[in-house]
Amino acid sequence: MMERSGSLKAALTWSGPAVVLLFTLGRRASGAGEGEFAGCPDRVQVFDLSTEGWDRRAVVQGYDLTFEESRLDDPELPGQLRECLRTAAGRAEGIAWLAFEGAFHFDFLFTDDIAHQVYGYCVAGGEPVVVWDHGTLASERWRREISGVRAALDRDFPE
Repeated sequence: MMERSGSLKAALTWSGPAVVLLFTLGRRASGAGEGEFAGCPDRVQVFDLSTEGWDRRAVVQGYDLTFEESRLDDPELPGQLRECLRTAAGRAEGIAWLAFEGAFHFDFLFTDDIAHQVYGYCVAGGEPVVVWDHGTLASERWRREISGVRAALDRDFPE
């Protein structure tokens, strides 16, 4: 699924370079680096996120996927991001998602409060979804989809 109207370009470039934030929550470090993402980003930076104070047994990593700004207009980019999600979720044996800067907090992962800040997801073994439209991100349908990701998190990574 991908919605095309209303590009997210401005939201992804507000602070300079076009950086897509991809996160994984899984049973192991995904270890996905630049070579793993099939030429999708121009540059990849991986960092570990501390799970201190969180009651779930999971490894959480973040990725800064940097793109030349002109690539954000490429109609193929959402499809490439879906493949990045599929790769990262599979390698982590868990969940991968795309979110805007400042959208990450363990207590609120995949809740209604931040559903509009998550624009892509993939549960390992499932089909990745990328939404490229602010209207869809604000919809009730999208909140329901994101709550399904939360259900997978609660099922696969219980407290």
